[in-house]
Amino acid sequence: MNGDENHGQVDVQRPSSVDVGGDMDTLVLPARPTPASTRPPTAPSAPSTSTSFVHSPLNVVSTPKQQRSFQRWVATHRAISAVLAVLIVLAVGAGAAAYHFRDRTPTVTLYTAHTQTLNANIGAGGLTTPIQTLNIVYPVTATVLNVPVQVGSSVKKGDTLLKLDSADLQRQLTAAQGAYNAAQLNAGTPAGNAAVAAALAQLQAIQSLLNSPTYHNGNIVAPFAGEVTVVNVANGTTTVPNTTLLTMVDASSIVVKAQFPLEQRPLIQVGQAANVYPASAPGQLFPGKVTAINVLLTNTGSDTFEVDVTVPNPNLALFVGESVYARIALQQSAVAIPELAVVNPDADSVVFVYSDGRAHIRHVTVGLRDGDLIGILSGIQDGDQVILVGQYQLTDNEKVNVRNG
Repeated sequence: MNGDENHGQVDVQRPSSVDVGGDMDTLVLPARPTPASTRPPTAPSAPSTSTSFVHSPLNVVSTPKQQRSFQRWVATHRAISAVLAVLIVLAVGAGAAAYHFRDRTPTVTLYTAHTQTLNANIGAGGLTTPIQTLNIVYPVTATVLNVPVQVGSSVKKGDTLLKLDSADLQRQLTAAQGAYNAAQLNAGTPAGNAAVAAALAQLQAIQSLLNSPTYHNGNIVAPFAGEVTVVNVANGTTTVPNTTLLTMVDASSIVVKAQFPLEQRPLIQVGQAANVYPASAPGQLFPGKVTAINVLLTNTGSDTFEVDVTVPNPNLALFVGESVYARIALQQSAVAIPELAVVNPDADSVVFVYSDGRAHIRHVTVGLRDGDLIGILSGIQDGDQVILVGQYQLTDNEKVNVRNG
């Protein structure tokens, strides 16, 4: 077979390089690659102008036509990828815009205000005190002849509490009168005037004792019925001026000095019914009423004030000085709404009233709390629709949607 015939029968792709020599075309195939570890190092050569294989993740490109086809494929897919990226960005942007410009009108729940009678109780702790107290104190010395009572004794009005030496008191009165008369002889000088004043004070003190309604011919008597609580003298002793000799109280009625918060002052009035609960007898109740409201605070600068609650105590079931709890029953007719509808119900209270599709802020004055309801003394009217749920993020005159049901 001649070279021409052989040339015509060769059916292979063009190799990376062809060496043409003599009368025949000689096909030179690329040698098998030698691994880098076994290949001897070679000097760098000049760039070849022959066609090289192009390796692709999809195919092996060996001809210029195939290279151009592959490059067009890459360009096309890059363009498609860019378009898809733009479409994705546009879709995300459209979704964000739709979310941002969605209907943001708040949805609220309403409650219709009505006038009701509210009942409530307010209370405070306090101590019991007797309705009357007598401390026997005299500014002069006196000899005690007899003490017919002791601590715990019950006495009637007019009973003798102490018996003093009346003759001794009369001698003191005579001596005081003489001292005063003598002092007046030296009046006119600073020292003389001072002596007159001292003598007069002693004379008046003795006269006050002898003229007291509790003193009768040397006997100190009870000005009211009650119980003896303190005895500081004994038979045969001499009294010390200006010290308490004896104390008695009338505990047939008890006055509770209760300390109420200042914020409750508008709710308390003299004559209101009240109940007293002693700490020593849980569940036991003593009915009474408010008899006085002290205009002075419990302590200067404090936030409590004192209220007197008087309780009948005929059987002396309540002790003097006992810790008790006083509760005052209150009743009030007012426009009532759930306390949930009031923003900041304890101070600077406001509610939102619904009308014409909008929420309108109203400053209100709160009254009694009766369970979940709270009375509104000013700021809204009977029949107003107040916002019960959803009011905390609202502003005045803001448009709102009303939740059905």
